[in-house]
Amino acid sequence: MHPHEALDDLRAIRRIMERAHRTSDGFWGWFLVLWGAIWLVGFLSTGLLMQARREALIPWVWGLLNAVGVIGSIRISLQMARRARMKSFTVWWPFIVWWFALAVFDLLLVWFLPIREGRQIAMLIVLSIALGYFQMGLLTHWLLSALGAFIGALAVLTAALFPQHLGLAMAVLGGGALIGSGLWALRYGNER
Repeated sequence: MHPHEALDDLRAIRRIMERAHRTSDGFWGWFLVLWGAIWLVGFLSTGLLMQARREALIPWVWGLLNAVGVIGSIRISLQMARRARMKSFTVWWPFIVWWFALAVFDLLLVWFLPIREGRQIAMLIVLSIALGYFQMGLLTHWLLSALGAFIGALAVLTAALFPQHLGLAMAVLGGGALIGSGLWALRYGNER
């Protein structure tokens, strides 16, 4: 690759990043509020169901919450596309595929590795989501990277020091951080 080709590629990447940032226009905060609420309800419900010895209901709760999250995310994406007067998901399609790929990789890891305990699965999913936010922030807004780093560190520290409180920490601190970051993005998201 010649230096001028590399510079052209870097310029193209920069244009894509700027377009994604302009298109989102702080609107991405709604994704964080939605998924923060899902984490809050999901992890609190998980803790309550475990105390009540009703663990069999946990996958159903998370399945329902994830369905609400996916439907809500599609609706938010459509509103963003309409607001930006886009005819398609050209800017957001790579991000949708990215999150889908993370979910598929998590499922494959659970299937092929001896990850069977609920806490192990929760850590895998939380750390994958933290990584996804961190990486997405590198392309869009620094807040997402900071949020991913915070959630990842919170999960690791809680699992190492207070494993019995992992769900509560993810509900209140993780979900709260998502909601708080989303509200911040809705108010100040246009600033870089």
